[in-house]
Amino acid sequence: MARYCVWLLLLIAGQGWAGDAWVGEYRIRDARGERTLVLIRDDTRIEYRVPGEPVRTWRKTPNGVELRELHPDAHRMIVYAPGDLRAMDRTPDWARLAGLVDPDLRARLIAKSEGSAFGQPMTRYHGTDAQGLPVQLDWLAGTGLPVRLSIDTPRKAQRGDKSRDGDAIRLLALQRTSAELAFTPIDGLLEIDHADLGDMELDPFVRGLSHAAH
Repeated sequence: MARYCVWLLLLIAGQGWAGDAWVGEYRIRDARGERTLVLIRDDTRIEYRVPGEPVRTWRKTPNGVELRELHPDAHRMIVYAPGDLRAMDRTPDWARLAGLVDPDLRARLIAKSEGSAFGQPMTRYHGTDAQGLPVQLDWLAGTGLPVRLSIDTPRKAQRGDKSRDGDAIRLLALQRTSAELAFTPIDGLLEIDHADLGDMELDPFVRGLSHAAH
């Protein structure tokens, strides 16, 4: 019996149902404007929380990556199966989801100095992106998360502006906590398969989604 319990705990931990998760709060600036993002991540799940948007949770499954869009206020959850995402050409790059920074961009950069941030060892990288614009990345290798990503615009580079106001990504807070407490609970949410949305046009919730998309 004791051996069975040990095996069960190892199985649960291996499936990402137990243990800890990293929780990072970021300020993001891009073509969409400025917003905050809370990223929650363990070995098999990644969750994004952005104010005014559904909570998005990606999960590794035997068939690929599944996406869940959580609408807690409406008590609904839309599930995109791995096949749905492939058909929609929306299969995510797991490494980019988990670390926010394009792995191809990181591979172009060269380590210049070492330091620390948020109690973790940090490496500062410099280089250029695919368009030749200067890039600076402060990276926490132990957590696989960025502290800061700055990509100079041509105008900023011309001015020699070194301020951090133009950072594309900036980490505001970081903690390690229980995965069970960190991720948004789905108990009580009605699960809707994305493939079934077309047959639910009269549902007020689905109609609201359609209006929001236009």
